[in-house]
Amino acid sequence: MQKSNWAKAGILSVVSLSMLLAGCSDSKETASTTDSNGGGSKEPIKIGVVTSKSGALEGYGTQELNGLKLGIEYATGGTNKVEGRDVQLIIEDDGGKPDDGIKKARKLLEEDNVDILQGSASSSVAAAIAPLAEEYKKIYMIDPAAADDLTGKNFNKYIFRTGRNSSQDSLTGGKYAVENLGKTFVALAPDSVFGKSSNAAWKGTIEKAGGKIAEEEYVPADTQDFTPYLQKAIQSKADVLLISWAGSGGAALFKQIAELKVAEKMKVTTGIPDIAGIKAMGDGAAGLQGMTAYYYGLPKNKENDWLVEHHQKDFNAPPDLFTAGGFTAGIAIVEGIKKAHSTDGDKLVTALEGMTVHGAKGDYTFRKEDHQAIQPMYIVKLEKKDGFDYLVPTLIKEMSPEDTAPPITNSK
Repeated sequence: MQKSNWAKAGILSVVSLSMLLAGCSDSKETASTTDSNGGGSKEPIKIGVVTSKSGALEGYGTQELNGLKLGIEYATGGTNKVEGRDVQLIIEDDGGKPDDGIKKARKLLEEDNVDILQGSASSSVAAAIAPLAEEYKKIYMIDPAAADDLTGKNFNKYIFRTGRNSSQDSLTGGKYAVENLGKTFVALAPDSVFGKSSNAAWKGTIEKAGGKIAEEEYVPADTQDFTPYLQKAIQSKADVLLISWAGSGGAALFKQIAELKVAEKMKVTTGIPDIAGIKAMGDGAAGLQGMTAYYYGLPKNKENDWLVEHHQKDFNAPPDLFTAGGFTAGIAIVEGIKKAHSTDGDKLVTALEGMTVHGAKGDYTFRKEDHQAIQPMYIVKLEKKDGFDYLVPTLIKEMSPEDTAPPITNSK
């Protein structure tokens, strides 16, 4: 059988996608059972979630929030209570806009008196909210925003991240890209905090492995016509087109890559997206190899088995790319409170530093130096399988947390 253009090109998906969290603006959800008299005897634990309910990252938010709810359920044995207190989620929509994110976070902290912050889909929003965690001395459990600076130069001691960062993505696949695809790269990314962080991470990994990023193209995040950028990449004569993308424009991007037959003229590398994104890539992507942070069929542990079973039951679908991070964030919050016997920010910092959480992918450990969770990562190949209406990521290699541990870049 003739191989697809993707397979011929030896495509490796080695880029990062940004992540998530969705919710209803001004909505409150009690992720707990209540006593027959209408409530418990103690005030609820309030988790304030700021994420994209609307905008380009809306879909990612739904995945992560579903995971967050299930993580709390799993870690509390189905009671949704910690230390005898109900767990309540208060969800705000940032629309992917940093100014809105700050306003919503302040509302949660000052009016709703939340104990913990969680989110966001957008790295720009997460960066804007991060100083508030320090100001109010509240834990900010970040997932899935991937920009390195959140646990780097923008780090403060109240920030913890279950989501992987851009450097973890690049360390998973960057060396492989240089050794198997080519030495010169054109990097295409959204003009955003995430896009610039991702390119910086990949540049460092690629150069260390002996490659070079010859050109960097930053594209407006709402772009739907990528033709000029793709044509410029082809004309560059570089070996590889490296794509970092997140959000709704991905479908148009991959469609135009196929239409322009880019993979016949240069090799292409990008991150394996969520299931909707894989469907948008089409059957022509069969044979594509790349890195991914999660696919529900990859991990083999009791936590992931539980997540897959209960997500299917509750949402009539398997968990997706960013569900695992939300699930693990929920578990980490619960386990931190149990260990600290408190929701006090400083006590939670002490409890969480160095903690290993058993999550959807296995062990996630919060490093004491920067509170970034080191975690397993994967290199996979997209293949056709009976019973699936999309190409299925199948495991080539699981990378250990230590193999993909990012550099420590904060100065605090």
